[in-house]
Amino acid sequence: MTSMSTAGHDRVEGYHAGAMVLHWAIALAILFQLVVGFSMSRLDVMPDALRFAVFQWHKTVGISVLALTLARIAWRVLNPPPPGAPMPAHERMLASLVHALFYILMLLVPLSGWILVSASPTQIPTLLMLRESLPWPNLPLPAFLSGAGGDEVAETAHIWLAYSFVVLIGLHVAGALKHSVIDRAPSFSRMLPIGRLPRQSASLVAIPIAAAAVAVFLGGGVLIARDGAAPANAETGTLERSATATGWTIDPAASTLGYSVTFSGKSVTGGIGNWNAAIVFDPADLAGAKAEILVETASVSIDDAFIRSNLAGADGLDTAAFPRATLRLTSFAKTETGFLGTGTLTIKTIEAPITVPFTYDEAAGVATVAGTASIDRLAFGLGVANDSKGEWLAPEVRVSFALKAKRT
Repeated sequence: MTSMSTAGHDRVEGYHAGAMVLHWAIALAILFQLVVGFSMSRLDVMPDALRFAVFQWHKTVGISVLALTLARIAWRVLNPPPPGAPMPAHERMLASLVHALFYILMLLVPLSGWILVSASPTQIPTLLMLRESLPWPNLPLPAFLSGAGGDEVAETAHIWLAYSFVVLIGLHVAGALKHSVIDRAPSFSRMLPIGRLPRQSASLVAIPIAAAAVAVFLGGGVLIARDGAAPANAETGTLERSATATGWTIDPAASTLGYSVTFSGKSVTGGIGNWNAAIVFDPADLAGAKAEILVETASVSIDDAFIRSNLAGADGLDTAAFPRATLRLTSFAKTETGFLGTGTLTIKTIEAPITVPFTYDEAAGVATVAGTASIDRLAFGLGVANDSKGEWLAPEVRVSFALKAKRT
């Protein structure tokens, strides 16, 4: 009985090192993707700040699986699988089918994820390894995916394909166990660098070809994304003041206006490049004080690429439709630490009350004014489509300023 079951096993060969490296690299990446994907979509086990970063790594690993699969296909074409243990015809057909489906899913699952990201109305960019220097392009999509509801279609396909992967992995492992335990045939050892199996002789030309497949795919994608990237917000000169009466002339070279916001658990800073102010202020005459600050919305920048991608769009400042934001302070009061200005802030079509605490120092006709103000981005409809609950991007935006001005 033993001799029959082991007949032909002496002709079994193990895979070459190149096939083993690609096999296990792809296998580990797929297992990571399945665990992370299930954890993000079905389990509430991650802090909100961590979930965003993990989701971005999920995209990076998905693109890596696609690139490694191209390399694996190139390797397999040039290095056909080595002889395995004899098996019945129906098992051989089933094994061939499972392997074929594996290659199909290794292409379709990450591709469907790429389509999902491309169809998403949030349009959060894909940065490989979370590096701004490695952007990844979105796919051009047909109308039924690029329109409303297209992301839901892509998400459904991505989820079901991923579940199919789980079933296929189960069949693959069960088949390998059957061959090893019941048939007593070398199975796992064929894809492990252990044991005494003779190893397949490999065509070394497959190494540069597989490497070129990865390099062309990843390098080409990054270059396409860089070429298609929107130009950075530009400063366009000095804004004209809307108020003619002014007691002070701002020194823009010595003044700063910026902001900060918490994103994915860390503080991110931004700047405002083009703004101007008309100010009437005298500590001895607070009743007559007033201030108006104009901001060119297209000059607002931020140091994070994920936020920047939506900053100028409809979910952000909508700079094309609303080129100006306006702060008007109409009431001032003395406080224990300085002064407090109250008024309104207008962003897009939304006007909301705002309070601005600040300090004031004057020497030889030169005033130094510094302070901070808190803005609720959700109240102004900023980032609502992307993150209406403040899970990744905090609702509070802290605006800070330090102004130098001379009396007119």
